[in-house]
Amino acid sequence: MPVRSVCVRSSGFKLSLLSVAHFFNDLYASFLPTFVPGIIERLGISMAQAGTLNSTVGIIHIFFQPVMGYLSDRTTRSWLITIGPVLTCLGATLLPNAPSFGFAIVFAGLWGLGSASFHPQGNGSVGYVVPKERLTSSLAIFSVAGNIGVTLSPIFAVVMAKTVGLPALPFVATIPVLVLAACIMRYMPRFNEERPSAPAVRQGVIGALTSVFATIFPIWAVSVARDATSQGVRFFLPIQISARGGDITAVGTILFLIMLVSTIAMVIGGKLADRFGKRQTLTLLLILASLALFPALWTTGGLSIGLYLAGVSLVNATMPVTAALAQEMAPQSRSMASSIVMGLSWGIANLLTGPLGMVADHFGIQATMTIVAALPLCALPFMVFFSRGRS
Repeated sequence: MPVRSVCVRSSGFKLSLLSVAHFFNDLYASFLPTFVPGIIERLGISMAQAGTLNSTVGIIHIFFQPVMGYLSDRTTRSWLITIGPVLTCLGATLLPNAPSFGFAIVFAGLWGLGSASFHPQGNGSVGYVVPKERLTSSLAIFSVAGNIGVTLSPIFAVVMAKTVGLPALPFVATIPVLVLAACIMRYMPRFNEERPSAPAVRQGVIGALTSVFATIFPIWAVSVARDATSQGVRFFLPIQISARGGDITAVGTILFLIMLVSTIAMVIGGKLADRFGKRQTLTLLLILASLALFPALWTTGGLSIGLYLAGVSLVNATMPVTAALAQEMAPQSRSMASSIVMGLSWGIANLLTGPLGMVADHFGIQATMTIVAALPLCALPFMVFFSRGRS
């Protein structure tokens, strides 16, 4: 009994450490959308170039996250979750201070590399540090910690900018993540003392990725449409608000509300999927998201913002549904499947921000937001590829 009690306390402490790391890594998720109006004005760049910054983060995730997931499954060392939040913090906080567009690209890449390094090992390490019977609830705690970080990110960005100022931001913000990194290396240098078991199928990263991707392609396509919609609204709505006279406080508040409502919607979406079926719930949420986003384009003031909030929260509510479907379709490769529908899809969505920025430069924000509003409907045809027997 004493030994078991010590193990439980140890697993609880390690889970807490991982969750805190997830919180700090995702605390910088909204720095680019929050500061992008100021970056455009200060550097004199176009919206297409601003979109390229987001696309850079996407490219990093596309190429690095599957590789990091592959490597994470084959080591017990905690290097990636140690260095990931530090790189994320440095990249995100240096970005609004970039002296040129070239440096902005570098800082965006640094931010993307940190996030792509942390998430695969962060998710996978939960299974190493908690008992099997507590895995599901522990993953929920880990995920909620990250969602809280994303929710608070725009408010945190505004508060830090107004209190310490942009030049001092990288120095002040890095202190807690460096302390966190030291704690991880001190208390969790390894997840366990045994080498990870060999995968059922001996494949390289390309072979494993290709095999799983072919199986869950329809879910990935839906996830890309979902993430592109969410990223599109979060990236271009602040520019639209700024163009109409809104300041950084207004931008931060809207981004905060988007993530707050979306976090609640994810919980509700998961419960609805468990009760009424994943496929049915996914289809309904995609339709309702577009039905909210289209009217948001043609209204103004609080009504427009409310409709944008509803549309983004509805589309983000599909996140736990697609994650569960992907793991059900590839039960032998759950980590790789999760990285495809949560990391690779997010990277592709960020990459699409560049072309959407070009549309905004040539045809206006309204045209871009119309495309974004239609994306959930574009995902519906992929629903026919699901096996008939699936929930």
